[in-house]
Amino acid sequence: MNLFSKKMIFGLWTLLALLPACSHQIRPDAVGPTHLEEGLIAYDQNRYDDAVKHLDAALKLDSQNTEALFRKGVILQKQNKTEEAIQTYRDIVRIDPNHFKAHYNLGNLYSYEKANNVQAIFHYRKFLSLAPTHPLAARAQTRLAELTESPTDKLAQGKGVPEEEGQGDIHLTGEMMAPALPAPAVAALPPLPVPSVSSSRNVPSGASAVSFPQVVCVHGETNQGKVEGSGFVVGPGYILASGHEANQATRLEVQFQDGSVYAASVLSVSGALDLALLQISYQGVEPLSFVSANTAKVGESVLAVGCPFGLNHSASQGIISAPERTLGDRPVLQTDVAINPGSSGGPLLNKQGEVVGVVLGMLPEARGIAFAVPGREVRRFLGETFFQMGTLLAEAKRHADASDLLMQSTRFWPQSAKAYNNLGEVYRRMKEMKKAEQAYQKALEINPKYADAHYNVGTFYDSILRNPQKAAFHYRKYLELKPASPEAVQVSQWLGAIEGKK
Repeated sequence: MNLFSKKMIFGLWTLLALLPACSHQIRPDAVGPTHLEEGLIAYDQNRYDDAVKHLDAALKLDSQNTEALFRKGVILQKQNKTEEAIQTYRDIVRIDPNHFKAHYNLGNLYSYEKANNVQAIFHYRKFLSLAPTHPLAARAQTRLAELTESPTDKLAQGKGVPEEEGQGDIHLTGEMMAPALPAPAVAALPPLPVPSVSSSRNVPSGASAVSFPQVVCVHGETNQGKVEGSGFVVGPGYILASGHEANQATRLEVQFQDGSVYAASVLSVSGALDLALLQISYQGVEPLSFVSANTAKVGESVLAVGCPFGLNHSASQGIISAPERTLGDRPVLQTDVAINPGSSGGPLLNKQGEVVGVVLGMLPEARGIAFAVPGREVRRFLGETFFQMGTLLAEAKRHADASDLLMQSTRFWPQSAKAYNNLGEVYRRMKEMKKAEQAYQKALEINPKYADAHYNVGTFYDSILRNPQKAAFHYRKYLELKPASPEAVQVSQWLGAIEGKK
């Protein structure tokens, strides 16, 4: 059987298994069938063109109808319209990130049709996390094993790592672009001072044009219209922006101060923090720096830079009213800076031009009470996002890209033992043993009780550096910390072999 035949059989099995039995009935209390019901009936009768017409009509009435979108995606997949099917399924997971059927079909399309292992791995993992007992889970697990490396070492997966709690409510979208295009030749920008603005407090946001080329205006299109916001460069090709605007948009662009515009993809969203990480192809602007610690103080002068009411790159000045507050479950920084629609997602800067927070908004019924995401939470969001993306690329065997992202993770969140552990694993696979050893040591310096790091370091010294004394030390530490783990028997045997040679 050739590859094409295997793909056809696999695809048909997938579609049959994911769709329920074909027994759609018109509601007895309805005057007539709805467009969705007509579409489902036409689908059951294999009248796909008619089905798509009715499903599109249903979507005009309700663009968030995931049932109509899913059936349309299946039809497009059957008709070998791969790109359209992928976009339709992506629309579904944007509306409902937990739609496991869409994740499964995306995994298959990216794996078999697009040969995009990174996104295939992402969507198979999402499917398995959402529907571990589904009849197709075994097939997804088998394909996932074929796409990923299966070394004896341990890559931390982020959430659920017992040695280090990840920040909750961070969702990768799977929309991971290829490495960004080479940046045009531009001079590196030196750190910029905070521009001078009127010394009076609460300067209107549009009152002072500023020179911060790292700040961008974010323009988006949704099914309900346009959305506008702000953002800023946090890394080569990476833009931090407002989460609610990015999550709503079907299309995003960012505009720099010089007027240049670039299409943006959403890489990660945190609903709890209202933050999103975007990626663009341009890398020609140095990122803004963050404060290294929670040093914000009451009365400290700050500047918000953004695009309120479409007024590009405007600034407003104020002070920090309270460096730590909680709104519901959300940690916030309170300021009296004037905030307006379009300001959200922009940076809140101190006198040194460092980011102390990301603008959220203000209380509509009050004056001089505005809020920002504290810098610590922003750095942790970025560290966790880059960690998850780097780990995904490591699984997909894109080691050079993975190492770059994991280094970004440690830059934003240097207390992350799991990021250094995975960085060590990536360097190990790249045969850069000195860097691997240094990364492992850093992971255990941060968290001496990180059991899986001890496991990795033990195998590293045992099989790579041939240092049985150090290997035995880390094997013992692993067994102390995880005596009942599935790997404990094997580790005990390795340790016994070392001790037997003494």
